[in-house]
Parts: sequence; structure tokens; C-alpha cells
Amino acid sequence: FLAEQGLTVVGPMPAEGGLKAWAAYRDQQPIPIYRLPDGKHWVIGTVIDAQGKDVNAKALQTAVQKPMGQQAWADMERTHWIGDGKPDAPLIAYVFTDPNCPYCNQLWREARPMVQSGQLQLRHILVAVLRPSSEGKAAAILQASSPEQALASHAQAYASAHGKNPDTLGIAPLQRIPLSARDALANNVSLMTAMGLRATPATVWKNAQGTVQIRTGMPPGLLDEVMGKSAAK
Repeated sequence: FLAEQGLTVVGPMPAEGGLKAWAAYRDQQPIPIYRLPDGKHWVIGTVIDAQGKDVNAKALQTAVQKPMGQQAWADMERTHWIGDGKPDAPLIAYVFTDPNCPYCNQLWREARPMVQSGQLQLRHILVAVLRPSSEGKAAAILQASSPEQALASHAQAYASAHGKNPDTLGIAPLQRIPLSARDALANNVSLMTAMGLRATPATVWKNAQGTVQIRTGMPPGLLDEVMGKSAAK
């Protein structure tokens, strides 16, 4: 029944409060399931102590972190992503990218040394969430004979044209968007939403332990963290 409701049940987890507990998730949201003492009834909810603390939150997060990350990674691999960098780069990061996002452009620019040296491949999952022209620009990149080159040309033009109307920066938006491009962009936005991501860029990568990491925006030290330099300090 729970599977039919869209839940993925990971398995039993340790829990305080005297109830048998199982960890599950749906749309990248951890969900705890508790069995009542009679063995016939179940509760989906939160167990708190006298101070209102969620006593099983850490155990739940630990239980679902790896399978949720693996599912998200597999979902991103199936999208119509655009590669930026060598396919055999030792590090891969997926980036949800809106063509009108200045912070996406900042990430693209600051990643040039790592991408061009072959250390990192960025896999851009294009979305259209910021401005009316975003869909047309993203579609123009997807429909280009070389989407990789179109994305690079767009990023270069966007970076060199400060202070102008954002809708005029970079690649010219398609006026007629093919259904295939529209569907691809809609699927990308649906995945972004399912992963609980609300801003671009949203960068997803695996750390040295193989655990999926997610950051939104351009926080200080993002690329150092992607490259594993923060952990080394």
C-alpha cells in the first residue's frame, strides 16, 4: 500500500520511543513509519520528546541518505544533460542550470580551470524557471547541432554583456519550441522539484565516500568542496 502511494521503504531503523520503526522516502523527503504495539496498525509521523525534539530524525536521515542519493543520481543520469568537460574526468557534477541565471554563469566561469584541465565534467540539466525567455534559450541550446558548443557560446556571451536586459543576453531564444525540447525541459523541472531544489544553480556530486552532496546557489568554496579540497584541509 505504501509503495502504491509513492513511498520507497528502505528498511528497519533504530528508534527511540519503544516502537518498531522503518525508514522510507518519497520525492527525496525522508518519512518514518512506526508499528504500534498491537502489530496491526501503523503510524507515519514524528516521535518527539518532552522538549519537542524529533528523537529519531538523525537515525532516519542516516538510513535514507544513501538510497535517496543513489536514486537521485540515477534519475539525473537519465535526463537530457549537456556535458561540459572530458567524459572521462575523474569527477562529475550535475548542475541544474537556467540560461538566465547569473549565478549559473558564475559557476560556469569559475569552473573553467578544473573543466579545462580534465579534472571535472559538469553535466548541465537545463531548466526554465527564472524568466519568460528561459524556455526559448534552453530550447535553442538543446536543439543546436552541438548543444555542448551552444552552451559554451551562450555562457561566454552572457558573461561579456554586463548591465543589459537579461532577456537579450547570450543565445537568442527560439520562438517556436519543439515538443521534444518542451518535454525535456518539463521533465528536468519536475526532477528538480522532486529533489526539493528551489534555486539555480543546484549542484549535485559525490564526495570521496560516494555519498551524494547537494548545494544550491553559489556559496563560498562550492567548487573547492566539489573537488574535495575542503575535506582535505
